[in-house]
Amino acid sequence: MDLSIATCLDDSKQKIKIDNHFKVIAGPGAGKTTFVVSHIKNIIEKSDKISDLRKIACITYTNVGVESITAKLGDAYESTEVSTIHSFLYKNVVKPYLWILSDDYEFDLKNINGHDDVKPTYSILSEWKAETKQFALNDDKELSKALSKLSWILKDEIIELGFQKTWYAKAGVYNIKKDSYLAYKKICWKNGLISHDDILFLSYKILEKNSRILDILRGKFPYVLVDEFQDTNPIQSAIIKLIANEETIVGVIGDECQSIYSFQGADVEQFINFNLPNMKLYYISDNRRSTVEIINLLNYVRGEKSFNQKSSDELHGDKPCIILGNFFKSFENVKELCNDEVICSLSYKKELSNQLKYGVESFFSEDATDELLFDDEERGRMIFYSICSMEYCKQLNYKEALKNMRKAYRKTIGFNDRDSFENMKRLSDSYNEITCLNISDFYNSYIYGFYNTKKRISSGNKKRYYDSLTYKQLACVVNINEDAGKFRTIHKAKGDEFENVLLLMNPCDFNESKDLDFLLHPDMTNEEHRVYYVALSRAKKRLFISIPFVSVEVKSRLENIEWIKIDMI
Repeated sequence: MDLSIATCLDDSKQKIKIDNHFKVIAGPGAGKTTFVVSHIKNIIEKSDKISDLRKIACITYTNVGVESITAKLGDAYESTEVSTIHSFLYKNVVKPYLWILSDDYEFDLKNINGHDDVKPTYSILSEWKAETKQFALNDDKELSKALSKLSWILKDEIIELGFQKTWYAKAGVYNIKKDSYLAYKKICWKNGLISHDDILFLSYKILEKNSRILDILRGKFPYVLVDEFQDTNPIQSAIIKLIANEETIVGVIGDECQSIYSFQGADVEQFINFNLPNMKLYYISDNRRSTVEIINLLNYVRGEKSFNQKSSDELHGDKPCIILGNFFKSFENVKELCNDEVICSLSYKKELSNQLKYGVESFFSEDATDELLFDDEERGRMIFYSICSMEYCKQLNYKEALKNMRKAYRKTIGFNDRDSFENMKRLSDSYNEITCLNISDFYNSYIYGFYNTKKRISSGNKKRYYDSLTYKQLACVVNINEDAGKFRTIHKAKGDEFENVLLLMNPCDFNESKDLDFLLHPDMTNEEHRVYYVALSRAKKRLFISIPFVSVEVKSRLENIEWIKIDMI
């Protein structure tokens, strides 16, 4: 991005004018949260548009980001509505005005309660196949995976339902008919199921159909600030531009090199090309998070001479280190090097960090989730969502823990919120014992016999399968939406920072030329490189990269990168 026309801010607390649309480019550790909070307080101090009924909307990408901003607002919190984009649109557009679309679609308005990751169940798939006459699609696991990837895509001001990748449209050996996509969504909506992605589409359609809702939004929010704007998708960007057309002042903050959510529809061009009338452009080049040595590596990987970050405190530390060998041994070695300080391990896929988390050296099956949900009907569902509930509880995310416990017992007559809480507590109190069991023993000892749950796992193929599948192996493939632990995917570490970071490269299919390309030939137009850039930039004090092996040639090339060192274990 050309910064020659941008104003450099000395630090993240520098004040800017409040009466212009603006865009701020800020790299990792630049203090984006500090800037946002400082600007909010500046608006409250100087603007006559803020009152009990008129607030500043502050939108960010994750709940971690929401919590971070909220914690720093102090008294300014009363004048600010902080939320994710999906929560903001659900609360202010979809929930109060969804009825506006009732002539176009059928909704179960009484039972719609928020938005979620929708995984189509057997009953929904059966209804959809009957309605669309696609009975050849008989692999429900593959079909569920495929339909879960449907997303709303804005092209030439028209929103279409489709797949981000053409091969996503296959379920087994068969293609899903394009004219059947919407039928799936309609079945979900009439059953009270709205996905996160649906929130964007429905909001856009509501605002398109009734411009009065836009006037109400502008009246409620004279200022809208959007953090992590590089992660926005075209529909989000279009909605923000609609709001900015009149009265409301919009400010966006982000960094194109940290755009890593294209699989969710995010488009880095939305940030690069975002423009509004009389919009002011700023950038912050400070990095207040990391040591000089880590910043040097970040600047090398970023490769933008016009935007080299600098350390605001000139804090020095160890050079980032590549460690060769088994990642379990690497982790133990890193713990010694860090004097047993807390270490956050990051990986591209959740299974790798989770293997380290649970001490599972042999990976079982990425499909274990689908095998439970589709091959064992309600019992498999009860097992899977009970484990999800326990893992959320371990993260102290009790809201999601209770939601998953209700899913586990959705067909148990009389099972209410109180039962959900009591069962969640009962299982979590025995967490250490349960995690040492296989799934057969877990079910027979902790689920069978409680809340009128009948039929033990006693024989047959299911018994053999569950005997071979441990709790820890299954927990490795459980997807935690907002993971606050020490073992995370890179995507779920976004917006956070850690004293010590261990980046894990997958040993199962490691290809040194491809997997180390972000170091050998860094290119920020490559999203995979941006993902690793985000991982490296989470570290404050020490940074380690664990790789299983390296050839003599590639080792020599790595040694020529002056910003890193290599260690053997």
